[in-house]
Amino acid sequence: MARILVTRPIEEARQTAERLERLGHQPLIEPMLEIVFGGDPLPAGRFDVLIVTSGNALAALYERPEFHALTAIPLVAVGRRTGAVARAMGFGDVETFGREIAHLIDHVRQAWREPHRALYLAGADRTGDLVGALSGMGHQVELAVVYSAHQARRFSPEIAAALPGGGLDAVLHYSARTAEAFIACAGGAEAVARLPVRHLCLSRKVAAVMSATGASEVAFAARPEEDALLALI
Repeated sequence: MARILVTRPIEEARQTAERLERLGHQPLIEPMLEIVFGGDPLPAGRFDVLIVTSGNALAALYERPEFHALTAIPLVAVGRRTGAVARAMGFGDVETFGREIAHLIDHVRQAWREPHRALYLAGADRTGDLVGALSGMGHQVELAVVYSAHQARRFSPEIAAALPGGGLDAVLHYSARTAEAFIACAGGAEAVARLPVRHLCLSRKVAAVMSATGASEVAFAARPEEDALLALI
């Protein structure tokens, strides 16, 4: 049995913790990002499609009165997990394309022959210029920022004591941003390099952030999916 630190936002971390327990491991949860719902009102008018790159965007709207009407609109998602969240929340017409925004852009370039009016539900921090890319193809994209993600500033006392003392076997890092927050909470790159723990990363990009600290035990999943990440344990 391994003691595994899960650094995802709390709702996702709980799901991962359940999986780890079923695999016979002992999970500890220490979110490096706090998801805060709120932000823009939704723009008015008819939309041909919704674009979602994170399940957090749907969760942010779930309690809003206008959410039910959105479920009747075709939805395109980045990532199978985001698509699964959409279906579980009542969306009937859901398509999933790749694992990155670039995959969605490639799909739109090939498949959307007529101009679309799209509603892009997103967080305050975004990677890539999805709005600019689709607008450049002649589509009208309305951006609605419906949540934000705040980085943790310090570890809980339990984790702060366990990490340097060898009380953990591995840390799961799911994004470059959560990895950066982990490094900051640990006291910087040199402090991370001294930790007697394995850093298991969802992708090569995330692993690059951790490797830059000088940490010796860094590995990344064969595919950027949780199944592949957990297989590293």
